[in-house]
Order: sequence, then structure tokens, then C-alpha cells
Amino acid sequence: MTNNKTYILGERALVLEIFQTNLSQHQQNKLFALHAWMREQKVFIDIVPAKTTITGYLMHSQDPEYWLDRLREAWEDIEPEAFQPTVHQIITRYGKSDGPDLDSVASLTGLNPSQVVELHSEQSYQVKFLGFLPGFAYLGDLNPKLHLPRLDTPRTHVPPGSVAIAQDLTAVYPSESPGGWRLIGHTDTVLFNHQLESPSILQPGDVVKFIPSTEGIC
Repeated sequence: MTNNKTYILGERALVLEIFQTNLSQHQQNKLFALHAWMREQKVFIDIVPAKTTITGYLMHSQDPEYWLDRLREAWEDIEPEAFQPTVHQIITRYGKSDGPDLDSVASLTGLNPSQVVELHSEQSYQVKFLGFLPGFAYLGDLNPKLHLPRLDTPRTHVPPGSVAIAQDLTAVYPSESPGGWRLIGHTDTVLFNHQLESPSILQPGDVVKFIPSTEGIC
């Protein structure tokens, strides 16, 4: 059984915390299923999933003690198989002005640019959690051959739609921001729309596949 606890943080935040550094896929899917259950309840102003925790901020009209009990029951009862991820295909232009770090990534990994593109696009990724920016999804797990640290000096400006890698993760910048990830491509897919009920297009547990565009590869 997973070692975890649930508790009230402040006045209206409910937290489920798992005491493990790395979760198995079974445990991860159980956490994703719980996130989906929490969204269905329509009682949370915001739900913040992280690597080993999930925090829900209740509406003021709701009773924290009651929902804490419901959260505990849901975690015990929910089955990982209940989670059915949404699959997204993201058309990506790699290299040149769309991916200014592609050549340096190739050099640092001992690969050529085409091999980097192939390794990045041949597999599917899962949204581990959201953070850093609204709609910024941490996608794993990146092929070990592409593992590199963040840039020593972050950029002050990263365009929205930039496809990037850092350590064992890949991501798409949903909006313009500073950033230290290595930029290898770009997509026109919009990943955050504040006019939608769920502004972030990518949700925890979703599956993402990068599709190289014929317009620009390397």
C-alpha cells in the first residue's frame, strides 16, 4: 500500500501527499485518476497536481472536513484503470530559427540533428504535472540519450510554442516567458486559452506525441 496522508492546509486547501520520491506507473495513474475525480466534483476553485502531491482549493461554500473524508475515500477506492488519458498530436518544426539549440544539443549528445529529432519524436510522453507557467506541462520521460542540463544562462525571452528539453523532460512553452530549457523546435498548437472552462489544453496524465512537420526539419 502506498504510504500517504491527507490533510487540510490553511482554511480551504485539501492535500494528498505520497511519501515516495518516484512513483510507479500504477501509482501515477492512480494519482491521475484522482485528479480527474476531483475535477468532476465541481467544488474546487483550483486543483494543483505535482509530482507526488495533489492540492485542491475548495469553494467557500464547501465544508473542508467533509471533502477531506471524501478525498480519502476516493483515493482508497479509485482504480488506476479508471484513468483514460487524452492523446494529443503536436505538429513540430525542428531546428533553424524554430529550434535554435538543436545543433548544440546534437553536438553535446554526440548525435546529428536528424537523430535528435528522431529520438525526440519517436516516442509518446505523459504529462507528469503542470507548473512554472499557466498551461506549462512537464512531459516525461525523455530518451536518456537526450538528457542535458538547463542552459547556464537562461534566455530572457522564449517565444510561445517553443518545444524544449531539459534533464529527463520535454515541454512546450504555452506563452512568452524567460526560460532555461534548450529549444529544439516550435509548434503553432495553442496550449493555453483563458476563455475555456479548463484553460490548459494539456492535463496531468494526458499523452503527447510530437509529429515532425514537413515544413522544417533541421
